[in-house]
Amino acid sequence: MNHLDRKFRIVLMEKVGVTLSVLCAIHCLSMPLFLFFAPYFLTSFAFNSFFEWVLVSLSFGLAAILLVIDYLKHRQPLPLYFLAFAVFLKFIDIVIADKNLEWIFGLLLGISVGIAYWVNYKHKSACTCKLKA
Repeated sequence: MNHLDRKFRIVLMEKVGVTLSVLCAIHCLSMPLFLFFAPYFLTSFAFNSFFEWVLVSLSFGLAAILLVIDYLKHRQPLPLYFLAFAVFLKFIDIVIADKNLEWIFGLLLGISVGIAYWVNYKHKSACTCKLKA
């Protein structure tokens, strides 16, 4: 695998990760609106617990992989702190298990993971090192 292929894959995975975080935040933010306007959405695909866990798992998993790879290269821990905060929020959400507060936790999760990617991007932009092939 050459240098450009690896760099392209990492950039693509970062874009997928940011997209998943944004989708998670939109999903959780829209939950109260859909609950109010259309009871049909309660049983729809987008609002079942399986879909939620798939989205959260993919978002956290991809973020963890990408942020750890960049941490090993740049030694900037701040993005990992934001990711750990998001995981902590999800844990608190599970412990509280209050459906009325679920959307707030989901929104904060998406924002925290998005900030982790943004801070990581800022570190990478400022870095003068080269990607290792």
